[in-house]
Amino acid sequence: MTMKIKNKVLKNGLKSYYFRITLNGKPTTKAGYISYKEAINAYRAYKVAEANGELESQKTKRVKFNELAKEWLAMKEKNVKPSTYVAIKQRYEAHIKPYFKGMYLDELTPIKAQRFVNQQANKFVRYNWTVGIVSQIFKKAIQYNYVDKNPFENVDKPRAKKAPSRDSVNFYDKEELIKFLKSAYEFYNEDHYYRYVFFRLLAFTGMRKGEALALNWSDIDLTNKTLSISKTVVTVASGEVISNEPKTKASNRVMILDDDTVSALAGWKLRQHELYERLRYKTSPCNYVFNSSVNSFVSLSKPRQWCRSIAKTAGLPPIIIHGFRHTYATLAVQSGMDIKQLQYQLGHSDVRTTLQIYAEVTKQQKTETATIFANFMGESNIKSNT
Repeated sequence: MTMKIKNKVLKNGLKSYYFRITLNGKPTTKAGYISYKEAINAYRAYKVAEANGELESQKTKRVKFNELAKEWLAMKEKNVKPSTYVAIKQRYEAHIKPYFKGMYLDELTPIKAQRFVNQQANKFVRYNWTVGIVSQIFKKAIQYNYVDKNPFENVDKPRAKKAPSRDSVNFYDKEELIKFLKSAYEFYNEDHYYRYVFFRLLAFTGMRKGEALALNWSDIDLTNKTLSISKTVVTVASGEVISNEPKTKASNRVMILDDDTVSALAGWKLRQHELYERLRYKTSPCNYVFNSSVNSFVSLSKPRQWCRSIAKTAGLPPIIIHGFRHTYATLAVQSGMDIKQLQYQLGHSDVRTTLQIYAEVTKQQKTETATIFANFMGESNIKSNT
């Protein structure tokens, strides 16, 4: 290596040695050495440090997990639907941010990552989403060269905490659904009839909760027995709003209604009109099929409360509202509906989602078929022996 050590005489008469050196492509002066030898050794030490990536300018800044998470969330907000962003942020604020408070990215080892996963699995039924958010943040950390590896890359995924027994049923069978709807009718026939109509609609169309709550009367043609789905209720930072952006590409669809569902809707439309007449409106101002007390759409959280009350009255375990969609899909397959029809009814853009449901139901049917046949053979054997 070439170097040129220079010196200058200070006011006290002593010599001070210095040199010019280029580090990471930038020329700089290093001074203050008391001897020629010390200056040479310093020059060589700088060059070795540069070669090994050990210079301060080469060292990556240590960043705390929550600092990067804040930046990641800002980018995520621009790339996902507002409702999805709200859900991600809520999950981060509640379950991720407190755990990683004050922790630097390079402090999280694979062992610590596994402990976090285990903790989440012990606490929550659906913990994979939380772990997935953290893993995505670490992928961004690798991209920025804050860390070399993702500590969540090879973690073991333990069995999740069991769901509470009260919500252990994901869907109803045919008899349970009939019992639920009968109870809903009896419970809400006199007052709040629309609540029965809401569950009737979910059970007989397979539509999503947000799609049902966003319905206007202009979306329903009672004469031709059709229902058009083109919007949904979503949660955004400012609250709940009607979104014209579909859940999937296939979400916008027109559904054919059965006669009894049409009758239930017609009955509610008449009651709703009479209700507003009693409030001295000359004509019904209701735009929404399921309207709130302030004549807007009903909040997404309300149907859960209705479901619990009905299930308790019927002596049934409650299911999440999405469970009625699962119920519809299951019973539709059992009734003989083909895959493409079911895909359209559910508004799935990817048939693989529908096929998964179809496979689960047909697997159950095959098992039942085998049992029925075995029972038949058993009965025949008993009769022949007799």
